[in-house]
Amino acid sequence: MFLTPHLVFANACSDASQELRGSFEVTQGRGGIWGYMEKISSLRGDSVTGFQVDGKLSRIIVFFETQCTKTPKPSRATFEKIDRIIGDARMIFNMRPGRNPIKEIKAKIEGLNASLDKLIKELGA
Repeated sequence: MFLTPHLVFANACSDASQELRGSFEVTQGRGGIWGYMEKISSLRGDSVTGFQVDGKLSRIIVFFETQCTKTPKPSRATFEKIDRIIGDARMIFNMRPGRNPIKEIKAKIEGLNASLDKLIKELGA
């Protein structure tokens, strides 16, 4: 079968969407950032931030998936920005009280939330 450039690009976009969705679902399978914060008593009072982060992560995934159904398709740079921010979320799960100060963990989560706000604005998502 001969693939047109449009079809090849559409498949690449679909593959990229699946990759982003899969990475996001890894965090959600662990309860998301909200669940992570709820498990740490000293972060529980601020867990609404984790809830916001989880919602914003979902929002940028859906944005990318939706853009893949349109023309023009999202760029590789857009994919990389979203992938990087999901990676940042996944790294938070590697932080543990006792090994990392609570202030540091909280700062990472707040930084992620701010980065998501910036990306959402940049993408118009």
